[in-house]
Amino acid sequence: MAKLTRIKILTTGSTTSAPTNLRTGEFAYSYVSGTQANNGDRLYIGTGSEDGSGHASTVDIIGGKYFVGLLDHVHGTTTANSALIVDGNSHVSALNTAALKIAATGALGSAVAIDTIKDEDSFASNSATALATQQSIKAYVDAQVTAQDLDFQADSGGALSIDLDSEVLTISGDTGITTTGSGNQIEIDLDDTAVTPGSYGSTTAIPTFTVDQQGRLTAAGTVNVATVLNIADDNSNTDAVNLLSDTFTFSDTANETTVVVSNNKVTIGLPNDVTIGNDLTVTTDLQVNGNTVLGNATTDTVTTGGDLIVGRNLTVQGTTTTVDSTTVAIGDTMFELAKDTSSADGLDRGVSFKWHNGSTVKTGFFGFDIQTTNFVFTNDEDLSGGDNAFSPWSNAQFGGAYLGNVQVGITGDNEIDTTSGNLTIDSAGGTTTIDDILTVTGAASAASLTLTTDLAVAHGGTGVSSFTGDAVIVSNAGGTALSYLTSSLGTTGDIVQFNASGVPVVSAVIDCLLYTSDAADE
Repeated sequence: MAKLTRIKILTTGSTTSAPTNLRTGEFAYSYVSGTQANNGDRLYIGTGSEDGSGHASTVDIIGGKYFVGLLDHVHGTTTANSALIVDGNSHVSALNTAALKIAATGALGSAVAIDTIKDEDSFASNSATALATQQSIKAYVDAQVTAQDLDFQADSGGALSIDLDSEVLTISGDTGITTTGSGNQIEIDLDDTAVTPGSYGSTTAIPTFTVDQQGRLTAAGTVNVATVLNIADDNSNTDAVNLLSDTFTFSDTANETTVVVSNNKVTIGLPNDVTIGNDLTVTTDLQVNGNTVLGNATTDTVTTGGDLIVGRNLTVQGTTTTVDSTTVAIGDTMFELAKDTSSADGLDRGVSFKWHNGSTVKTGFFGFDIQTTNFVFTNDEDLSGGDNAFSPWSNAQFGGAYLGNVQVGITGDNEIDTTSGNLTIDSAGGTTTIDDILTVTGAASAASLTLTTDLAVAHGGTGVSSFTGDAVIVSNAGGTALSYLTSSLGTTGDIVQFNASGVPVVSAVIDCLLYTSDAADE
């Protein structure tokens, strides 16, 4: 059979010497504090052929904490007894060397060695191996500046130049401009004019200005403006409106005129409902397109000897309306009750009616019960105390009923019973949903059963809805559900084992033993 590769990490905690009895491919680690002189903080591996005892012929150092520590410092910062690591610009903070060679990119073999530092102010010589001093560089630059001049040109006058070593460039101010030099700075200022500094113009005055050819203000003042508006009416009444502090108001008369101000426009008109306090005389036809109230609402009576035809709305403001007719025909499709409701009044809404049971007159009621906010029915109700009906409610019989949510047991029965035969619940959609706990005291039978929640272990289930193939089934930590373990590597050799906490896991074998350089091989 084929020979399998073993991976074993041993430790040499008691010695800094390399182990001598590693198999080929085995690892060992020394965690003694490492230095350059000892073998501490090193990782070893056995290499080469094995002898008769199964020991590798060679033990090599392949890494360890000691070598990682040489790299553990800020990039670009030169650190004693550590590796040299450049920063993002390929720089280091300091570098001490006995010899310096500078080479072109990719030409390390042809590097130039700097062998001297030369103090030569004229830079007369030309050397590829010498560096110039600061003094030489300054002297040379100063000499070049002295030999040069500054060329400049204004808006007029042509091109000019200033000798930088012997001449002075003068900056003079023209009309209205003054220049002042102090230290290494030249200030350019505008000359003062006769205008007094300050703010010109107000809510009652307009500012005036005079500007010269250079754009300067040579004079400033103000001109007063009118701020009062005088008004008068047809009756010789007058008033003065202060435009700065008063508001010019157009007022309407309640139920007689309306005033609307919008977009710089005042509109005066009549309201929708007009009230005239005294007589209104109409010399021609009077056409009323809206509602009309005839007589005093509390004392007068409007009587007509013939038919009364109301082409628009009819409003009855009394508390009792009596219709003494055999037949009342109404063409409307809807009755609106309690139209003027604006706050809670505690009253029911509906229809009350009289009926005779053969011995006495009864009062029935069908409508909306304000206390329960339900529609109710009673065939014997006392409404003498007001428009408010009370339970117990009477029964209602229908040939068929189409209902939304159905609530039973309002009076405490909490039952749905049949007078005969079985109870059948048959939904049109094929599904009947019970959103609370279902208790069955008798025997239950089902052709098939589907659960939306996984059946718990305590009730004979698994606690989960599915499993993964090619897996080992185990219980969770609480023992309330089953779970599964699969190979994370997907290779031959994975095993199920318990970790230090007693939890089952799938992993490869890693053998960790305490090993010294003279310990017997496992």
